[in-house]
Amino acid sequence: MKKLLFILTMTGAISSCSDPKMEKIDSLKEECISIHDEVMPRMGEMVELSSGINEIRIQLDSVTNDSVQLQRIALVKKVEQLDSAREAMMVWMTDYISDYEIEHSSNESIAFYEEQKKSITEVKDIMLKSIEDGKETLDRAK
Repeated sequence: MKKLLFILTMTGAISSCSDPKMEKIDSLKEECISIHDEVMPRMGEMVELSSGINEIRIQLDSVTNDSVQLQRIALVKKVEQLDSAREAMMVWMTDYISDYEIEHSSNESIAFYEEQKKSITEVKDIMLKSIEDGKETLDRAK
C-alpha cells in the first residue's frame, strides 16, 4: 500500500512539473489560432466589399473624363488592397504548421511560433485596415 501511495504521489509530482518550453509553445500556438479565428470570419466581408467597389468601378467605365479616371484608379487600388489582405491570410494558413514542434527542437519551435504570431498579427492588421478602407470607399461612393 505504501508503494502504491508513493507511486501515485510521484506520478502526480512528475506530471505537475511540465516543461516550460512546451508551455511557451502551447501558449504561442493558442495565440496564433486565436488571432486567426478573430479575423478569419471577416474574409466574406472582404469579398463583399471588393465586389461592391468593383460594381462602382464598372459603372464608371463608360465615363471618360479625367476626374472619373482618377476615381476608377483609386477604386482599383482599394480592390487590390482587399484582395492582397485575403491572399495574406491564405498564405499564412498555408505556412502555418500546427505540429511543428513534433519534428523540431523546443527552441526552433518557439522561434517558429513567435514568427507565426508576428505574421498573423500583421495579417490581422492588414485585413482590418483594408475592411475599414473598403467601407469608407463604399460610403463615399454612395
